[in-house]
Amino acid sequence: MKIKFHTLGCRLNFFETDGLYSVLKDKGFSLADTNESANYIVVNTCTVTNKADVKNRSIIRNAIRSNPGAKIFVTGCYAETDKNAILAIPGVTGVYGNTEKSALPYRILEDWKGEGAESLPKALDRFSYSDVLPEGHTRAYLKVQDGCNRKCSYCKIPSARGLGVSRKFDDVLDQVRFLQDHGVGEIQLTGVNLGWYRLENGEKGFIYLLESILKILEYSRLRLSSIEPPDVGMDLADLLTHSRFSKFLHVPLQSGSRDVLKAMRRTYHPESFQKRIEAVRSKLPDIFLGTDVIVGFPGEGETEFQITKDMLIDLGFAKIHAFPYSVRKGTAAEAWGDPITGDIKKRRVLELMSLSSNLHKKYAESRIGTVEEAILENDGTLVTGNYLKGKLRNQSDYQYLSDGQFLDVEVAGYSSTTIGKEGICEFELRK
Repeated sequence: MKIKFHTLGCRLNFFETDGLYSVLKDKGFSLADTNESANYIVVNTCTVTNKADVKNRSIIRNAIRSNPGAKIFVTGCYAETDKNAILAIPGVTGVYGNTEKSALPYRILEDWKGEGAESLPKALDRFSYSDVLPEGHTRAYLKVQDGCNRKCSYCKIPSARGLGVSRKFDDVLDQVRFLQDHGVGEIQLTGVNLGWYRLENGEKGFIYLLESILKILEYSRLRLSSIEPPDVGMDLADLLTHSRFSKFLHVPLQSGSRDVLKAMRRTYHPESFQKRIEAVRSKLPDIFLGTDVIVGFPGEGETEFQITKDMLIDLGFAKIHAFPYSVRKGTAAEAWGDPITGDIKKRRVLELMSLSSNLHKKYAESRIGTVEEAILENDGTLVTGNYLKGKLRNQSDYQYLSDGQFLDVEVAGYSSTTIGKEGICEFELRK
């Protein structure tokens, strides 16, 4: 039985897609190739922006049009917040929000040959994905937290993911052991708000969780998907120096303006953000730093935008994800409308994309001559611990290598690509 998955949005969704397929794979399903017809199609959606919603609907309609007769199931954040809009699309078989996502494979089995009802586990929650190995990629995502208790004025995700919940501590460690025992080179922790992680007694436990994971790791390396600024401090900086912790950190800034951050209801200000980044740099001067920025938020004039750009440069970010602000129904910011024109937002996004390219080049070129630990991806791309990507300069070296293995490589060069896109490195294999 053939199935296809279309996964949009965050790494959390990619982990959950792997989890959905792991259940179905054990029951006789296999992934359809790109040009192969499928019996079932699952679209795992995102709803972080209006543009994401438009893309969701486009992919759903294209899946229906391109796969006549296939059963189309939709899940994820957009399915949680806009179920009726999806059900109104002719050809959709079923819609399952995030709260029902872990039950979806059993519903598909039930539809296929009546195996779902009797095999459906009695208790399914947002962490009912065990022994999940990566599919189609060599690095594994591990979901340890879901939901968010923050109340950012622009954000729809709490209504899509609910309040914060944490995976059981022992379950996380068991899954880390499972992934390492199966030769997974990199384990990336994912969650809506990783630093919020709580132990079963309700106490904050993210640093303790990281310490416990690092004690287990002998082969695999650890990476964080993203972490909120208030959760970045010297305790995390100290752990990042561990040999199995990737020298990479993604910390969303959103804006460098104190007034804009206040309107966004972010729980930090520019000065505290800067101090936290500097604390990390004091331990790891060469760490790769990524961030998110929202442009065109109500109240962001040219002065506020320039302040943001200056801060990104001063702090030495190597990668910037820039998003144009879009009004989300049900958020506090909805009442303020959308006073900044689309042309201004587009220009600001393009400016930040260009800046990101320049900062990425500056960082990569600063690493030329250094030796980095890299993992070989399925497509021949190498990804270093500090998140540089590229290919081996000597193509003949590939014949001796296997997907997923660790390599020591020297950063030998850097090639820029199109404007607004990060370039790629050239690596020399160290034998």
